[in-house]
Amino acid sequence: MGVNDFKIIVKKENILHNYHYLQKLKNKRIIAVVKANAYGHGIENVVKLLKREGCEYFAVAREYEAKKILNLKLKNIRILILETIENLELLKENPNLEMVVNSLDDLKNILSKDVLSEQLHLKIDFGFGRNGIFEKDIDDLEKILKEKNLKFKGILTHLFAADYEDMIEIEKKFELIVKRLGKERFEIIHTQNSAGIISIEGKDTTHIRCGTLLFGLQEIGYYDPKIKRAFKLSGKILGIKDLKDLKYIGYEKKELINLEKNTKIAKIRIGYGDGFSKRSENIMSIINNKKFKVVHISMDSSFVAVDDSVKIGDEIEIFHDLQESINHLGVPHYEFLSVLNERIEREYI
Repeated sequence: MGVNDFKIIVKKENILHNYHYLQKLKNKRIIAVVKANAYGHGIENVVKLLKREGCEYFAVAREYEAKKILNLKLKNIRILILETIENLELLKENPNLEMVVNSLDDLKNILSKDVLSEQLHLKIDFGFGRNGIFEKDIDDLEKILKEKNLKFKGILTHLFAADYEDMIEIEKKFELIVKRLGKERFEIIHTQNSAGIISIEGKDTTHIRCGTLLFGLQEIGYYDPKIKRAFKLSGKILGIKDLKDLKYIGYEKKELINLEKNTKIAKIRIGYGDGFSKRSENIMSIINNKKFKVVHISMDSSFVAVDDSVKIGDEIEIFHDLQESINHLGVPHYEFLSVLNERIEREYI
């Protein structure tokens, strides 16, 4: 087997289905959030795919990610950086690049550096505690906008709450602030995260921000059966050994590993050096439509407890059941998928 036998298979048709479905569902234009390497799906290929389908707006978290898209030299696209960056010259040099302003102090500093307000989005924070201009600063914000007669590319917030009633309350507060600041000052208005897209209407918004939903990764408690998953992590069984011939499995004595009733150990070429964390030990994999436990993870290889039905060359899939994986790891799916790094090849089908 070759060194790239483990792959992330990305189903292009499912991403495109989700894109068109969500666009039609909300009757709004989409800002495609492709941060964290498009949540593990591969930022460059996903951007090119969606651009061909008519998407013109992309959002990232970091300057590094924005530069990756800029390097594609695609025409007629907008790139929004969701975090405030220090390299403001990058904005001045790239008129299609935009940035979110995440505090009142940031706004004052950015305006003093002669950055065009038409490249900026104001973010309002209602208690998320991550980024945004606080409610208590709205008086000062309003004063600056009116004194300088500023117009911005956009205004946004983030519907961080899992509770539906809390999301509705945030939506109402945001609507009032936009009216107070002057709706005419903002070309675009966007509020929704993935859970918000499924659960609320998004009053007065012009765009929706779609991240994990584009790839069929749905939030716990918010489910739409028409959304299709695009991600599959699979590889091949490289070798099989009888347990009776082994004293160690990887770096662990076999007596310390729960092997249940399995009599053999299968080796696969994926490890924590690929972003497959040791926290995934004891997670279930799928081989020949049957579940088998990943019992040990090293840097470049992992080991699965199997029975006589498994043969060298058989396909193995990891993270097949996302809900089971979420329960095992105790973190959302976008956390353990986005850390799978570029040592694993992405294949687009």
